[in-house]
Amino acid sequence: MARHFAPPYPAGPAKGPAPGPGPGRAARAGAASRRRSLLPAMNDFVDEARSRVAHLLRMANTTDARVRARIIEYADTTPEPPVMSRAGIVTTGCPRCLRTAWRQQDAEGPVWVCASCGHVEGVTVKCPHCEVAMTPPPLGAPDRWQCPSCPRVAATGESPQDIEDRERARLAALAALDEAIALRGEG
Repeated sequence: MARHFAPPYPAGPAKGPAPGPGPGRAARAGAASRRRSLLPAMNDFVDEARSRVAHLLRMANTTDARVRARIIEYADTTPEPPVMSRAGIVTTGCPRCLRTAWRQQDAEGPVWVCASCGHVEGVTVKCPHCEVAMTPPPLGAPDRWQCPSCPRVAATGESPQDIEDRERARLAALAALDEAIALRGEG
């Protein structure tokens, strides 16, 4: 049995009611699509207004009362995570209680703030070559620490080997550039 579908628009001048779902249904569909175009902005606002517990419960997607109770207890006993920056949320272990510390930014530079005991400690990055503390990035700038004595740079959490590898790559690139400039001058 062949099915017949009505075209989305009349092929010629209308001669009576068009076959298909009818104007009531089409009008409702048009109104629904107009409402949908407004929903993303409203959903963003609603999503921001939801509590951390609501987010965790929604992510868990469970109806098990024991699991839901443990999630609620977890959310009530742990602090809110910090606002995400361009670098994301950076964590380390607290030296006092061995729980999670988040990197925050205050007027003097970056600090580690423990989520459990509240211990605050300044973030330091040490130059592996000069053995001095590097200068922290300015507020709002990318995570790029600079050595005050040499041209080495680093990101928070990088190992001395990572810093030295980057410096070797920088020096190799400069040597190749110097060689290319010398060859161009000879030619």
